[in-house]
Amino acid sequence: MVSPKPIHSGLPPGPRGTLIGGSIQAFRSGILEFLLDTAREYGPLASFRFGPRRVFLASRPDLVEQVLVRDAAHYVKHFGARAFKPVLGEGLVTSEGAYWQRQRKLVQPAFAKSRVRSYAPIMEALTEDMLQSWSPGQRVNVEFEFGALTSRIALKALFDIDNAGDRQRFADKLHLVFDIMTARLRSVFKAPLWLPTPETVRLKRGIRELDEVVNGFIESGRKRDSGSGDLLSRLVHLEPEDGVRMTDKQLRDELMTLYLASHETTALTLAWTWYLLSQKPDAEERVVDEWRRVLGGRIPSVEDVANLPYTAKVILESMRLCPAVYVIGREATKDLELGGYRVKRGNTVFMSQWVSHRDPKYFPDPESFKPQRWDNGLQRELPKFVYYPFGGGQRVCVGNTFALLEAAIILAGVGQHYRFTLAPDADIAFKPQITLLPANKIPAILERR
Repeated sequence: MVSPKPIHSGLPPGPRGTLIGGSIQAFRSGILEFLLDTAREYGPLASFRFGPRRVFLASRPDLVEQVLVRDAAHYVKHFGARAFKPVLGEGLVTSEGAYWQRQRKLVQPAFAKSRVRSYAPIMEALTEDMLQSWSPGQRVNVEFEFGALTSRIALKALFDIDNAGDRQRFADKLHLVFDIMTARLRSVFKAPLWLPTPETVRLKRGIRELDEVVNGFIESGRKRDSGSGDLLSRLVHLEPEDGVRMTDKQLRDELMTLYLASHETTALTLAWTWYLLSQKPDAEERVVDEWRRVLGGRIPSVEDVANLPYTAKVILESMRLCPAVYVIGREATKDLELGGYRVKRGNTVFMSQWVSHRDPKYFPDPESFKPQRWDNGLQRELPKFVYYPFGGGQRVCVGNTFALLEAAIILAGVGQHYRFTLAPDADIAFKPQITLLPANKIPAILERR
């Protein structure tokens, strides 16, 4: 640890740390431990090198708020998020400035509470379909099953796509492209996209094929009337204040981004929730009792969800311990002050939900799964940015209401009928990539309740 020294601005350059083992590989494989250990050893603001980059880790709530709210105009998405622009284009996750503001304004109404409630019947019907395909004693990969379900829900709600062939074609192209992009992100040396290496050629071909699929969805959407319930139809027929409708390219970018945001994170939340419940029988018994009393075996409707308070606490606690998005980052566009130190233009600030959600000051016994900690209005009492599974500030996740409703409907709908018992060969571990994946899947045996 090198003590900071004053520089001409009057602000020191920041507390210094090192990568585990001094290597990017070690940082990659042990990122969760690294983030937590760094915050605990070096305090609420630390900095270290990530390859050639200077990176800060801000873990105190007021510092997180400063980056995401007060100084938000002087930060952009960090290098990791920008790396996915070839796939996501200028969607809400990757775009910036006035363009982002206009797109957010256009998309936001589609996720108003009244609109989100209109998607509940889709969630209910497709959850019932999944249950009908299961049988007691069946071995399942929990993450895969819920990923398939949330993907079906997203494609129906966003594109009005429920044809199995169309779904599979979309999924195949998307997985191909993201496998290549993830490998590029993890690589120290990346070939520029204009260089025709085997990797970049495969990537560009995959993106073209994905675009063809999505453009076909958009073409179908333009033929539907504005009364159709899917998001695409609403955006196609939207009349913006400036009179300029979204182009096919803008629709493609937003729908790709919203699909990914509404699909994978909810599936992971459900998968980790079931794992946590399997390890905590008393919590599982209490939530199952709530479902039996309120629902009597039926899939919950949107009205039922409000009467499932312990279910909501289970989801809150799962997102605390296993946040699907475990770290977010911003890059400074000019020299700034943060916590008494100078963040230079081009430096990145990481803020980790994995770290903040384990602060013993706010969450006693932080590594334990305790849904009851959310009793007595804890969520309202916490300072801002102690608990922020959906990010925060102006770029808070646009689909957070959708995700919470979907998680509650699926969790209660499935959990009344089946218990997940971990398979004897289960080896549960985290695989932190862009989201918090299970390293070895979550194999389980279905047991009828």
